[in-house]
Amino acid sequence: MPRPITRAEAEVLELFHDSVFVRDMGGTIHFWNSASESLYGWPSQQAVGNDAVTMLKCEPAQNDEDPYTRLLADGQWQGELYRTTGSGNRCLVNARWSLRRDAAGNPIGILETAHDISSTKETEQRLKESEYRYRNLFQAMAASFWELDFTGVGVRLKALLESGVTDLESYFLEHPEVIREYLRNTRIVDLNDHSVRLFGRGDREEMLGSVDRYWPDASLQTYARCVVKSLAKQPNNIEVTRLKTIDGRELECLFTACFSKENIAKGIILIGIIDLSEQVAARHALEVMQTELAHVARISSLGEMSASIAHEINQPLAAISTYAEAGLRWLLRPEPDLKEVEIALRRIVDDAQRTDDVIKRIRSMALRRPAEEVEVALNDVIRESLQFTRHELTRNAVEPVLNLAPTLPMVRADRVLLQQVIVNLLMNAAQAMASANSPTRELTLQSRQLRNGTIEVHVIDSGPGIAPEHLEKLFESFFTTKPTGMGMGLPICRSIIEGIGGTICLANREDGRTGARITLTFPGLPASTQAV
Repeated sequence: MPRPITRAEAEVLELFHDSVFVRDMGGTIHFWNSASESLYGWPSQQAVGNDAVTMLKCEPAQNDEDPYTRLLADGQWQGELYRTTGSGNRCLVNARWSLRRDAAGNPIGILETAHDISSTKETEQRLKESEYRYRNLFQAMAASFWELDFTGVGVRLKALLESGVTDLESYFLEHPEVIREYLRNTRIVDLNDHSVRLFGRGDREEMLGSVDRYWPDASLQTYARCVVKSLAKQPNNIEVTRLKTIDGRELECLFTACFSKENIAKGIILIGIIDLSEQVAARHALEVMQTELAHVARISSLGEMSASIAHEINQPLAAISTYAEAGLRWLLRPEPDLKEVEIALRRIVDDAQRTDDVIKRIRSMALRRPAEEVEVALNDVIRESLQFTRHELTRNAVEPVLNLAPTLPMVRADRVLLQQVIVNLLMNAAQAMASANSPTRELTLQSRQLRNGTIEVHVIDSGPGIAPEHLEKLFESFFTTKPTGMGMGLPICRSIIEGIGGTICLANREDGRTGARITLTFPGLPASTQAV
């Protein structure tokens, strides 16, 4: 029989927030404080005198050594126990037992304190399950994930801000060596298996450490933007950038850095990387194919324009012959007129230059040369294109009408490609009016500047117009209304115009007359003007 708890001792034990009860070696409860009643649901009157093991249905949470054996050996024990409350609910408690002895040292009872850890354990279990799911996702996804420790960067960044730097974006642009230093102090502490396959050589440990070796100079500002956005408390930074593998290959990637408050507080950043190399290669292959198709279409269009080319070359050659004969006549006169000879020679030089320009123009259209964008005067291109198609227009009895703005901003474009667009539109209009036997064949070219600086060019004909069912298909590759056409002219025109930031729109006239109206828009360059 244990020594009874004195009144003073009971008053002290009642102050405890933990459950405290005393039982003898047989298990009978002799003291039960208020916290025990709150925890287990039995009032003191019911608990005292009851067997603790039977009433509480005690069960060790771990399959370790028997608690009583350890208690008798050491005089104390601590561990986790499952117990059943008065309402039948099961709870998990963290219990501490202390062995009470009599004056002779014989065990006479057990003093126990305990508190409920059920909710804590549930939280821990949910956390473990969450971590397990996160780890599975981290490893299983077909994306590269890195966990970065940037505490070393935080120290340097704090010193930089304290030195008076306020505009970090400008500072990083002017000091790329600082970004490189920050990269050397940013460490990979964890990564998934896909990262090893994508960036490494199969050795995970080899990839851990500084991220500096994965960052090419061209992508330094990606890291800088991450620093700036994390300081601005933005949630993430997402952009397409380039990173390097361990063996030096560069990959084009979709890069995402996440700045959660919890991770930032711990000096941790999580980044995700998706390799875009295959998509980039596919896009490049498509662009090459489009270039090839455009080249084929340009070559095929040369046949259609051969009559105009012959006319353009024959005309200056005929003029050269005429001026040469005239010059000879002036020289062979009894009194040679050297002034007239000089005039004839100058005209020969002018027409020779004109012939050379025509040949260069044809050669540029035939050869696959990359676009050479320069400042171009649109009105000049319109006049040159009109001159280039003059024979075709005359042959089809088409009367050109020019209505050009007195002044226009310059545009940035490849002159030859832009000329190709205008020529294609003029040829289409002339052929449409001729094939429809239009009684009036008028082809109007207009240019004007809008208030927002955009330049508009209109090509308006008096032909049959565009069939409603064809309006939505004219820009589709290989769609054509011509018996011998390829259906590539207008798609190429659109790609050229859109490539310099412009637009092309086809519609029928709305002024009460039949015919088509093609509208081209171009972004004008600021502070640059061309005169008519």
